[in-house]
Amino acid sequence: MTRINTNVSSLNAQKTLTRSNTALQQALTRLSTGLRINTGKDDPAGLIASETLRADIVSVQKAISNSQRASEMIATADSALGQVNALLNDIRALITEAANQGALSDEQIAANQLQIDASLEAINRIAQTTTFQGRKLLDGGLDFVISSTDADFDKVVDLQVYQATLDSDGVDITINVTTAATQASTTVSDAGADNNLDADIVFELAGSKGREVFNFSAGTAYSDIADAINLVSDATGVTASYAAGTLTLTSTDYGSNALVSIEIIGSYSGAEFDDARDTGSDIEASVNGISAQGDGNTLSVKTATLDLKVVLDDSTKADGDSID
Repeated sequence: MTRINTNVSSLNAQKTLTRSNTALQQALTRLSTGLRINTGKDDPAGLIASETLRADIVSVQKAISNSQRASEMIATADSALGQVNALLNDIRALITEAANQGALSDEQIAANQLQIDASLEAINRIAQTTTFQGRKLLDGGLDFVISSTDADFDKVVDLQVYQATLDSDGVDITINVTTAATQASTTVSDAGADNNLDADIVFELAGSKGREVFNFSAGTAYSDIADAINLVSDATGVTASYAAGTLTLTSTDYGSNALVSIEIIGSYSGAEFDDARDTGSDIEASVNGISAQGDGNTLSVKTATLDLKVVLDDSTKADGDSID
C-alpha cells in the first residue's frame, strides 16, 4: 500500500518564507527606487494618482524652465536698453551744453556733435547686436508685420498692434467706419456785406490748444481778421478763412476734444459777432465687428485676442466701405 506523507509544518514554513521573500523584494525595490509604489499591484489607485502627479510635475518643471529662459532673455534686453538709455542721457546733456553758444566755441560745439554721432552709431550697433540664443531682440524683427492690398489702406496713418493671437496665416483686421470724426466750427456773417467789421470789438478766441484775445477796430477787413487768427493758430488750435461774406473758424484737430469758442469782452455795438461755442465729435467704427473706442480719428480695441490702436487720415469718411 502506497502512502503519501505530508509535513504540514514544512509547508507552513515554506509559505512563510515565500511571503518574507516577497516582502523583502518589495522593500528592496522601494529602497532602490525611493518610491512606495513601483507596480500596479502595490497600490492601483495610488499608482494612477502618482502617475498623474508625475505628469503634472514634469509640466511644471518645463514651465519653470521656460520662465527662467524668458527671464534671462528679458535681462539681456534690459541690460542693452540700459546702455541705450545711458547714451540718450549723454546725448541730451551734450545738446543742452551746445545750446549755450555764448560759452562754447565752434570747435567745442563741433566736438559735441561728433560725440553725439558716435553715440547714435553705438545705439544702432546695440540694436543690431543684442541677441539671445541667436535671435536679435532689439532690431525690430520681433514686431508684428503688417501688410495690406486694400486700396483704402492709405487712409491708415498709424497702426500699433500691442497684442494679438495669431494662427499660421496671421490675423485679418477689418475696419468699418460708421460715423466720421468732425472738427469744431462756427461762422460769423458779414451783416453789411462790405467785407469789413461794422464796429470795434474785443473778443477771446479759445481752442483745444489755448486761447488768445483779439482787438479789432471798425472797418477792419474780415480777411485781415482771418490772417490775424491764423498767425496764432499753433497756440489756439483754431484756423480762420473768409469767403462770400462769411468768416469761418475751424479747429485744427478732430474729435470731442476739438473746440472753437468766441467770447465777446466788454461792450460791442455791432450785429455780426456773438458768443459762440462748438465742439467736434469722435469717430465711430468697428474693428473685426467689435465696437472700437474713438478719440478724434484714433480707434482703440482691446480684447482677449486683439489689442491695437489705429489712427486714420482726417479725410476718412463714413462711406460704408471697409479697410482691410
